Amino acid sequence: MARRLFVAMAFASCVLAPGVAQEALAQERAESAALDLTPVFRPNGFPIAAAQPIRLVESEQRPSPLTRVRRDHSRTLLGSLYASTALMQGLDVHSTIRALDRGAVEANPLMSGVTRNRGAFIVTKAAVAASTILASRQLAKRNKVAAIVTLVAINSAYAMIVKHNYSVARSR
Repeated sequence: MARRLFVAMAFASCVLAPGVAQEALAQERAESAALDLTPVFRPNGFPIAAAQPIRLVESEQRPSPLTRVRRDHSRTLLGSLYASTALMQGLDVHSTIRALDRGAVEANPLMSGVTRNRGAFIVTKAAVAASTILASRQLAKRNKVAAIVTLVAINSAYAMIVKHNYSVARSR
């Protein structure tokens, strides 16, 4: 059962990851000098092959490297928080099912009816994960720090719930 759930969660994360992943920024081309090998003539008429560097000038101004690094870190952090949200929901499903199989009772009154049907429970938890990720993406458009803090708080709460569920399952 645990192996099947792990495979299902891994498959779901592979399917959902492209939808949540941000486009990678193109690598910057290092400023390089091209060589102009046109012959240069001396006053006496003999050609000299002179290598003169030509700088490539772009019409657009690039953002500073520090700005790009900050933007990349926030995207990377949000992406990993989205993945950990899905992982926490999957672990919550696994730990809850394991505890219920060993005789525990669902303490959350909102979820007690749903946990009787495993399929409905898994779909509900997937919907919770998806709605949390989508809501935090909308929040991140306005305030990335608030989205990061919210996801860290939600994932921390679910980590404590998962730890409690596994301890209940072990004790029975």
